[in-house]
Amino acid sequence: MRIPRVFFPGQNMERRLTWADALILLGIVALVGFGVQLAKDAPAVVRGPSISLHPSVLPVYAVLSTGRMFLAYVLSLAFSIGYGYWAANSRRASKVLLPLLDILQSVPILSFLPVVLLSLSAVLPQKVATELASVLLIFTSQVWNMTFSWYQSLTTIPKDLREAARILQLNKWLQFKTLQLPFGMIGLIWNSMMSW
Repeated sequence: MRIPRVFFPGQNMERRLTWADALILLGIVALVGFGVQLAKDAPAVVRGPSISLHPSVLPVYAVLSTGRMFLAYVLSLAFSIGYGYWAANSRRASKVLLPLLDILQSVPILSFLPVVLLSLSAVLPQKVATELASVLLIFTSQVWNMTFSWYQSLTTIPKDLREAARILQLNKWLQFKTLQLPFGMIGLIWNSMMSW
């Protein structure tokens, strides 16, 4: 049984620094330094692609936009199924994965834009960097609710269905194919439509 910690007025609340604090501080400094180095190598002006407003080019732009959306959706679906499956089947992993997903979900998508675009522009050609940045930003807008829906579906499978799968001695793949995927499909399809 845990004894609650009691605080008194005037009690000394100072905390001593430990090696863990120093390592975390060192990691933050290294991360900021890496970001500054990437920003130094980034181009001074990021120019967008030249856009033609002629009506004959609009179908090409529509196909490119749909392709970006489709690629981001496929990545989101694969990430959601893998991440949600891992979080639902491992208690230790879920203690880290779910709070991490919740924190990443709370970050506004447009705040990713400068970081992603500048980082990719520093290491890739401009056109490739802008395409990848757009796919990555679409991915971040789609993935969160799909992952949480898939995780929730996996954790709410009725006990009798789990027992039936155990009695039938289904291996992991057959459990996934015949129990988990069909059970979670409604939520996954619904959230896929909401994400699209």
